[in-house]
This record gives sequence, C-alpha cells and structure tokens, in this order.
Amino acid sequence: MKNRTLLTTVFSAFNYGSCLQAFAGKQIIQKVGYECDLVKLKSLVKGRDVRFRKLMTILFRSLFLNKNNALKTYGKSYEKTLVDGTERKFFAFTDEYLKPVEVSWRRLKSLAKEAVACFSGSDQIWNSSTLYVDPLYYLRFAPKQKRIALSPSFGRNFIADYNKNKMKKWINDYPYLSVREDSGVKLIKELTGLEAQHLLDPTLIINSEEWRKNLHIEEKIKNYILAYFLDEPSSHAKNALKALKEQLNCKVIALPYKFEDMDYCDEAVAAGPKEFVELVANAKVVCTDSFHGTVFALNLHTPFFTFEREYGFANKQSERVLSILRKVDMLERYQPVNVVEKLDNLDFKHSEEVLNTEREKAYKYVNNAINSIKKNEK
Repeated sequence: MKNRTLLTTVFSAFNYGSCLQAFAGKQIIQKVGYECDLVKLKSLVKGRDVRFRKLMTILFRSLFLNKNNALKTYGKSYEKTLVDGTERKFFAFTDEYLKPVEVSWRRLKSLAKEAVACFSGSDQIWNSSTLYVDPLYYLRFAPKQKRIALSPSFGRNFIADYNKNKMKKWINDYPYLSVREDSGVKLIKELTGLEAQHLLDPTLIINSEEWRKNLHIEEKIKNYILAYFLDEPSSHAKNALKALKEQLNCKVIALPYKFEDMDYCDEAVAAGPKEFVELVANAKVVCTDSFHGTVFALNLHTPFFTFEREYGFANKQSERVLSILRKVDMLERYQPVNVVEKLDNLDFKHSEEVLNTEREKAYKYVNNAINSIKKNEK
C-alpha cells in the first residue's frame, strides 16, 4: 500500500454536500498521485451512520448533560420525508462514485499502518457541540505521524465546554492541520495553541470544469429556479422565491424534502448527488439555506441567494456559509432584502480568481503533508 491512502468522512444521511465532499476528497488525493480508499464502519441502518456505541453515547450524554434539544435534533434528522426515489439515487451514486470500504476497527488499524497517509475531512466531522466526538473522524486508528486533516469543519464558532478536553487532546495529535472556516483557525489556536491552515471545502477545490467532466454533467437550457432547503423555508425565503418566479416567469423546482407546506414550489423532484449538481448547473437561480447549495452555485457560476436556515432545536451553523461568502466578497447574497434588484449583481470572475489561488494552496498543503510523511518514514 505504498501508494494508497485512507479517507474518513461523513457521506451518509442522504445529504448532497456530505456525499459530494467525500467524492471531492477522493478526487483531490487521486489528483496528486495517490489511490484513496473511503473507509467506513458498519452501520445498523443502510444509508445512515448508525452505530451502537455511538447511539448509546449520545443517549447517555444527552441525559447526563441535560442536552435534550441535541437529542431532539438528532431524532429530527430521521423524521424528514425525502421525495420518492431520492434514496435509490443516493445508493446508486455511492456505489458508482464513492465505493466505500466497510471495515472493522481492527482492520482499519492494520490498513492505516500500511497506508502512506490517512485523511480526515471534510464537512462537520469535528462538530463542536456534538454529543459524540467520533474517534473515526479524528483518525484514532492511525499512526500519529500519518494523520492529515483535510478541511474539516466545526460547524460553529464555539466549542462546547463538555467537548473541549477530548477535542483538544485529539486535535493536538495531528501533525498536519487544516480547517474549512476562518473561525476554525481561531478555535484551534485558542484550544491548542496550534496553527491550522484555512482551506476551501473540497467541493470548491474541484473546479467547475472538473465537476462537469467527472460526473458527466450536460449543459441544458432550462427554465427553472432551484429551491434547495434542508429545513422548511422561512417566510422571507418563500417571499423571495415568489418574487423571483414572477420576475423570471419560470417554475420553482424543490428538493430533496417534502415539507408540510410545499406551496413555495411547483414541483418536487427526486435527485441524487449527480442530479443535484446538474440541477444547480442549469438553474436560472438557486435559493438555498445550505452551505453546499451555496458553494455549488458559486463554483458552477449560477446566480444564488442564501437564506438563514430554520434550525429549530439545533445550534445555528451560519458561520460556515458566511466564511466562504466573506472570502469571495459576496456577503450581499446572504439574507438579501431585494432579490430582484440583486439577481445579476454577481462577479464570478473575481470569485474564480480567489478560488484558484485557494485551490493552489490546498493542493500544495496535501502534497507537502504526504511528502513530509514519506520523508520521515525513511
């Protein structure tokens, strides 16, 4: 396994961003010249990351720490109804593009010893308020000198007190550190004293041309607005969709959930990760409350607006969206006041210049980390 690496990250729960960042992570590692196995532990439920120890820990800590809202949030994620046919398309994408390798913890330790390097990331694998700090996503199975963090996210701009000790210890054991948000750089510095690099989400490190080629995305002239919301849209978002529909004289397509009130859309469609990218690429405009909905519209140069997500019991996670919008000078796309006026007020030339610089930085980080590991192994 001299040329093979391991990658651990989330890719289940029928989430476009999770699946696509896992795919992007593999592509990035392969692009610098190494094979990459996406590894996972056995789950009790197909399409979900449900492990007995994880469940028991979440239940115990929710009771011990009196974090009932966190437990409700975990349960709520299983209550949402996907558009019929969506799950089948996710399974097909996973089998064709991700090809995860299911292993035991013992086997994982053995593979890690043989691998040239082990990566964790991206997405919210370092969720700072989680009730289960997952050893899989901190590479606890791997030799310390082989651990590389590939743009993981805390998802928030704070670390819960009940997680600080364990997260501090485990992050300290990384010789190569990067994070997805600028706030994450600050959190790591405050928690450990270590300097972490601020990198793009893997889905942005892969450029638009590569996405179209890798997923065989066709350019089609379509007359629709794409509404991608992870929770039921706010009244502000619904009003914006209505105004855009009247201005553009086109239908509104929604995915992936069927909420109680679907009056904001004309059609809800089944779409897996590949279809999601195609729908974003060919939309007149994307309206979303999702981080990855935002970054794919940005990457594929599709006009977009991002709205505050209706989190319910969960902690707000808007910092991850704001971080990338700050980087490309597009903060005005967040919670817009007048969507019709701002519809075409986008400078994708500038954003692409920023992203290209950051892409070079990311590939340099990955290359340098692997080369350093190989040098130290001699």
